[in-house]
Amino acid sequence: MKKILPLVFAILLLLTACGKKPLFGVSTNEDNSISVTAENGLKDSMGIGYLTVGENEEVVVDAAFDKGGKIGLRFIAAVPGPDDDPSSLISGDFLENPAYESAVSDADSMRFGAESGEYTVSVTALSKVNGSARIYTEPVDDMSALGYTPDSLVGIWEEKIGGRGHIEITKASVSQYDVQINWSSSATEMFVWTMTARPAGSNALRYEDCRLSIITFDEDGNDTEALQYENGTGEFTLLSTAEMMWQDDVGHVGDDTVFVSVG
Repeated sequence: MKKILPLVFAILLLLTACGKKPLFGVSTNEDNSISVTAENGLKDSMGIGYLTVGENEEVVVDAAFDKGGKIGLRFIAAVPGPDDDPSSLISGDFLENPAYESAVSDADSMRFGAESGEYTVSVTALSKVNGSARIYTEPVDDMSALGYTPDSLVGIWEEKIGGRGHIEITKASVSQYDVQINWSSSATEMFVWTMTARPAGSNALRYEDCRLSIITFDEDGNDTEALQYENGTGEFTLLSTAEMMWQDDVGHVGDDTVFVSVG
């Protein structure tokens, strides 16, 4: 693993209306992690850091921003040499064709697999930002060693016992998945959950924006939707190639319920 001396690449923009200096700083630490610190950081502020991903490791991003704060990450599979200008790697083709990219917001946490190697990480404020984030690596867990990834949850799943609940998971980006759950309680009533989920280890997806609606049908087939709640939380966990469990933190509908893959 190539040792990279700590580097601080910070953008300081002068004078806000309240007289404070906006700060958006990105630093590479000796423990092979990247720290992001923002105090009234302005949109489009940018910094770079360096990260080495070892064999059988995954990237972890932990963010603790004020509500609405959001950063964009681009992982470029190269690092500057001793005589190179670091900014050369965050322009042109390098920046336009990153190996990996994602967005992290608010109190978000995400994990994703990356090929082993050294990366220049471009961090950009996508909104006004207050708070901090840490980017680092961890060894993959046993499920990943068996070949499972968050993508293993993509597909259609059916509740194992009664077959009334159906979960469809599709991949929206490298670190985001769209999920819809339909659960019929009767011939005239159906519960529908929709959410976006992010990786929470090699065999799990975590969500924090669930929206539950109850749809009822009259005798003519017309439907009426009644919103029950928003911003629900929970998790999907892969048990094997053919089974998973849904943990519903709000209504506990799916607790201890096994779903089987049907497509």
